[in-house]
Amino acid sequence: MKPIRSYLPLWRPSKPVPEGETETTKIEEYRQGYPRFTALVSAHDPFFLCRRFKKLRARLLLLKQDKLVALEQSLERVDRDESCPLFLGKARSDGNQDRASILSEIETCLEDYDKFAERTARMLGFGPAHKRDIESLQNWVDGMGCIARQETAYLSQGQDELACLAPESDQALLQLETWVEDKLVRFYPGFRKSRFHNVSTDPNVIIYCGPWIKRTAKGLLLFLITLLLLMPVVICNLIDATSVRIIVVMACTISYLLILFALTRSKTMDLVLAGATYATVLIVFVSGTSGIQAQS
Repeated sequence: MKPIRSYLPLWRPSKPVPEGETETTKIEEYRQGYPRFTALVSAHDPFFLCRRFKKLRARLLLLKQDKLVALEQSLERVDRDESCPLFLGKARSDGNQDRASILSEIETCLEDYDKFAERTARMLGFGPAHKRDIESLQNWVDGMGCIARQETAYLSQGQDELACLAPESDQALLQLETWVEDKLVRFYPGFRKSRFHNVSTDPNVIIYCGPWIKRTAKGLLLFLITLLLLMPVVICNLIDATSVRIIVVMACTISYLLILFALTRSKTMDLVLAGATYATVLIVFVSGTSGIQAQS
């Protein structure tokens, strides 16, 4: 079984301790089956994965919508066939029982329709499951063999169908944390023996609870940001030709936007604003230094 490589932040809210168990209860100390599987899922928030059931939601939404359309048509027909104009102009005197019945049913159906639409929007608003977490759970399930295959088949539905209930974190930092952890697992044998691996006794289950991965990732991110901001300044100071400086500014701006696009889920307008701001600062710097050199 491939090792489960996942990351947990340093801070985790305290959870109530079940009766007869202690806070140091390891995953393997639970009985095989759902007790152990739920212990694994609860040990790492990104493991809280569930299906969206988009096809079923779409089917129900369409049926509820069509029912309202039919009621709307019935109401229009009753209004059109109304023999007493007074009933249409004064609701308090309306004695048409068919219209009252249809309006009551419309109100009930609309309330159900609105609630279902809100629940669907909330479910679709959850972030997608990460491939890394899906594969980790699949590896564990395949290796342990303590859960029926039919009941873990949801893990094979794909990232688009699976939703992650955990709050979304900084994507750039998360990707760097994942990269750092993978490198530590691969090149540093002592990483598996760290005291921060206290969730499981299985050597193939790696759920890190310490601060060093997050700190290392933050350090790399700060270094990358500093490099992107200051590297073109240093290069432009070493070059006198304005045309070459413009090329450097263009290359650095493109690199800056590519890194933003790869590490974050920025919207198009956010990328445009970030690129415009970055390029403007560099152009002002290049223009200023060119003017100073010309005067000297």
